[in-house]
Amino acid sequence: MDNSVSCVIIEDDVTAAAMAKDIISNNFPHIRVAASIADIKTAQEQLSLLNPDFVLLDVNLADGDAFTLLKGMNDISFKIIFATSFDTYAIDAFKYSALDYLLKPYAPNDLVIAVQKVLKELHREHYHLQMHALFDNMKKDAPEDKKLVLKNLETIHLVAIKDIIYIQSDNNYSTFFVADGKKIVVSKTLKSFEEKLKGSHFLRVHQSYLVNLDHVQSVNKKADSISLSGAVSLPISQSKKKILFHYLDTLP
Repeated sequence: MDNSVSCVIIEDDVTAAAMAKDIISNNFPHIRVAASIADIKTAQEQLSLLNPDFVLLDVNLADGDAFTLLKGMNDISFKIIFATSFDTYAIDAFKYSALDYLLKPYAPNDLVIAVQKVLKELHREHYHLQMHALFDNMKKDAPEDKKLVLKNLETIHLVAIKDIIYIQSDNNYSTFFVADGKKIVVSKTLKSFEEKLKGSHFLRVHQSYLVNLDHVQSVNKKADSISLSGAVSLPISQSKKKILFHYLDTLP
């Protein structure tokens, strides 16, 4: 059978590049590793010629970083699996942009799972929106200034984190209530967004609600409720009252 999918590995660690090639070749016989490239200059020259379906891209290369490479390209037609050493700044940008990344050193199965995911995404549109969100997020220092990519069956939404008023849980679905009045339903749990939005002034005030504390208008201690922008009132669970009041006490 002809190899129907091609990939390029961009990695300046020879051992890591060889390991990645072996993992992909052994687990995905239909994927052809078209090239292993160790530097940005060669990658800029070869990617448009090779036209791969996806790229395994190390974030930090000897002659620069992955974002320099990507920003210098006129068109990004391939999907990307990023690989990075522990870098909170870059990892947050990937999470907010809903892009796949591997934390180095990664286990072989981690790469297998990432490739399986990218194969499912190969023919989906709107990938350029996620890349746009990534570049935008890399420019922003404060988490609340970044954009969050929200995907459902019909649409990919780019939402400024500061514009999210609150998120409501409905079993395995989460509904985002945004400052412009828009409601966006995503098939992910509230807990997953609680993890993703850590450090962005969001607090789980109740089992069913994750609120943006920058949108708090008032707190009714007697009624155990919180008022948010847009005349929204939500309940506060007993277990979260102390955390919420501590946060409010730290405000200037």
